Amino acid sequence: MPSVIRLGELAEALGCRLEGEPDLPIHSLASLAEAGPNDLSFVTDARFAPQAAATRAAALLVGLEFPAVGRQPRLHWLRTARPDLAMAQAVALLRPPWRPAPGIHPTASIHPTAVLGRDCHVGAFVAIGEGCRLGAGAVLHPHAVLYPNVIAGERLLAHAHVVIREGTRLGDDVILQPGVVLGGDGFGFIRRSEGGYAKIPQVGTVAVGDGVEIQANSCVDRASLDVTRIGHGVKVDNLVQIAHNCQLGDGVLLCSQVGLAGSTRIEAGAVLAGQVGVAGHCTIGAGAVITAQSGTHGDLEAGKMYSGSPAFDHAQWLRATAAFQRLPEMQRELRQLRASKPEHP
Repeated sequence: MPSVIRLGELAEALGCRLEGEPDLPIHSLASLAEAGPNDLSFVTDARFAPQAAATRAAALLVGLEFPAVGRQPRLHWLRTARPDLAMAQAVALLRPPWRPAPGIHPTASIHPTAVLGRDCHVGAFVAIGEGCRLGAGAVLHPHAVLYPNVIAGERLLAHAHVVIREGTRLGDDVILQPGVVLGGDGFGFIRRSEGGYAKIPQVGTVAVGDGVEIQANSCVDRASLDVTRIGHGVKVDNLVQIAHNCQLGDGVLLCSQVGLAGSTRIEAGAVLAGQVGVAGHCTIGAGAVITAQSGTHGDLEAGKMYSGSPAFDHAQWLRATAAFQRLPEMQRELRQLRASKPEHP
């Protein structure tokens, strides 16, 4: 995409309805407060109409019903039913992320049996082990390490200090932010009769679907025997632990500091907010939402919202927490009732 794009071209690329001059040049995208006369800005909530009226932006990306606030010179509009999604697409077009040119740094170590697709970039001090296969357009930033027999689809993006252990399989368009570890040993130990622990060899692997992004310093452990599986389109935030044998369905969302114990099953579309903990061998139903800092030691039904530790129905949890705040007052009332109750002979 060119560094300057006409507003009409941008509207067509985003699938938006244009209200304004199609030949207006747009240089970049910025917030309402920072946008200049050659920038596109965006509003996803009608509450920000006053800020929209005051912006210096040339054009605004808004919802279909957003009010046409007045300003001179007049604003131009790109209208869509999903301004949030269109905004993300506009960022990718107007401020595309940096991507290094294809090539192999002279300090990289690539085993002779490894196979790289076309247009790959292999950065400084990258190590690629025996039998690895990378699809076209892979980018491995400095100090990424691929153990033997890693197989990845097209356009893998592995940032600095990513480690992918032996036998891991990755689909297309996988993004691994700095410090991600895939396929580390699961936490498997058995207490010895005489004391101490014996390690259970972790000989399974990890399979990651298409379009998965795993963010900084998160870990996915290899299965004890079979496969730890991450479904298509899963998004994992920073500092998340996914233990051995876990199974994540398509479109699961795990926010920061979530911890999944071994053999947890998270079905498609479930959302676990920050610091949620799930005990081992539990199933979280499809589309369930677990709010921040909740924990569960059992299965949760699909399509419901849960809170608390142990987690239970969110609406009931709200009532319970409201009652909890009144416990001192309720205790005083109970004492008064007991004190006023006449004693039976």
